[in-house]
Amino acid sequence: MSAAARSGKRLVVIPMKDPARAKTRLDPTLSPERRATLALTLFRATVARAQEALALLPGGEVEIAVVTSSPKITRLARAMGLILIDEGAPRGLSEALETAADWATGRGYGAICVLPGDLAAPKPTELARLLAHDLSGGQMVLCPAEDLGTNALLAPLPCPFRFAYGVKSVVAHRQAAEAAGLCPVMLPLASLRADVDTADDLQHLLAHQPQLLMQEAAR
Repeated sequence: MSAAARSGKRLVVIPMKDPARAKTRLDPTLSPERRATLALTLFRATVARAQEALALLPGGEVEIAVVTSSPKITRLARAMGLILIDEGAPRGLSEALETAADWATGRGYGAICVLPGDLAAPKPTELARLLAHDLSGGQMVLCPAEDLGTNALLAPLPCPFRFAYGVKSVVAHRQAAEAAGLCPVMLPLASLRADVDTADDLQHLLAHQPQLLMQEAAR
């Protein structure tokens, strides 16, 4: 077993593209400026909820990183005190996370938790439950989205399978993990089932958290 695999350290990785290129599925519902504002709002909220979750766990065992190629997100991540992983030239979500997993393995982390930066309303208690999940016996954890995407993933490092984000990715990740000899655990946490990709997602978010966009616009 490698030193990384023996380590209790876990790294939460939030992948973020440049806000100017984010949320394109909401065009023409939102202008480019409003889409960028929404992306930043959701990112800040996800980081804040993750930080609250860490406060519920034993100190020092879990840290938060952002993988990005965006200068804007790089500056914001540094200002928020997050670990920064340079994606390099943008090649796609799965490729960015491969870069992050390699980075984390090389620095002795024992597991990686991938959280999208656009979760609608993750609860810190549920994030803490995910982050504390036992990975002994070759387990890894998948939290499915309503559309069978992957809204959270916890896997040991070095990760023995490749990330496969896209349509119904939770199915692809489960199959890839099983093929690599892992035992996937499906953990359908209610607050991690919804992200914000479509006009319907946005309307649901604003109906329940109308203050979000106003907070970001006021910054």
